[in-house]
Amino acid sequence: MRVISGKYRGKRLNSPLNDDVRPTSDKVKESIFNVIQFDIDGSRFLDLFSGSGSMGIEALSRGAKEVLFADNSKESIKLINSNLKGLQDNFKVLARDYRDVLYSADGKWDFIFVDPPYKTDYIKEICTIIKDRKLLADDGYIIYEHSQDKKVGDLPEGFCIAKQKQFGIVVVDYISKSRGKTAIAGSYDPITKGHLDILDKALEDYDEVTILLAHNEEKQYLFSLEERKEFCSLAVEKYLNVKVDICDGFVYEYCKNHGIDTVFRGVRDEKDLAYEKDMAIFNEAHGLKTIFVESIRPISSSLVREGLKNGSDIKKYLPQEAVRAVLKAYKEKL
Repeated sequence: MRVISGKYRGKRLNSPLNDDVRPTSDKVKESIFNVIQFDIDGSRFLDLFSGSGSMGIEALSRGAKEVLFADNSKESIKLINSNLKGLQDNFKVLARDYRDVLYSADGKWDFIFVDPPYKTDYIKEICTIIKDRKLLADDGYIIYEHSQDKKVGDLPEGFCIAKQKQFGIVVVDYISKSRGKTAIAGSYDPITKGHLDILDKALEDYDEVTILLAHNEEKQYLFSLEERKEFCSLAVEKYLNVKVDICDGFVYEYCKNHGIDTVFRGVRDEKDLAYEKDMAIFNEAHGLKTIFVESIRPISSSLVREGLKNGSDIKKYLPQEAVRAVLKAYKEKL
């Protein structure tokens, strides 16, 4: 084992002498710190099941202002102390059970790394204690490493899985405080890469996003409602906390019934914005705020429909996961 980056880069770390301690692999460790790299400097980092201390030492190396190492194994504590030897930083090592550590910890922590033995099932209890004691910073993460057969299950209200990454049989969940729900309403006839740009923007500020198919019986669509829902579902299947639903009535009514108070709308030009503003004023009068996003790629569903009719190559406009379904559905209409 080694320190990957920072002031201790390349430092060799002593490894456990037996299989009772399973250190986080360098590949997984590097991925975790890539995710949090812009927030680790000056942070408080709690390494709850420290084992060798590798994760906490990596945090110190990258500029964490305080690290708390904790483990209830005497052998692990010896290993952690041996790996910390010579380091002049703000850290503390506790030989305690995770419950004792969480109930005695003070203040808010930016990152709480949780890597218990894979056979255990502590995460819900850990999250509950963290919530009750208000230990997690508003923009912080509980970083939970576990085997792929271990599911997180229902988290305490107010917490959600913001990100997830898998490495073979190892899964890392980034659990954060919930930042609310929003929707992206449209006809999606069909969904395009431009729609996904808006989705990515919405996910920067919200934990849960609904792709909302606003259906108007008086409007003519190329694809049926069921087909459009299938395209959307295929396009977002790789996203966490994104669902697809149908709105039969007013968008503001659906959102009110589902605890959503904002809706995202993409605009390509001034003409788009003028049209969308009228709808935004209507929705705001009913308690639904509209957030406008300038389209990164000015791709419209009408452009795709025109391309299909002309026999053009429209694959570059569609989410890769939905291309086959869109082409198949269109061919069946000919």
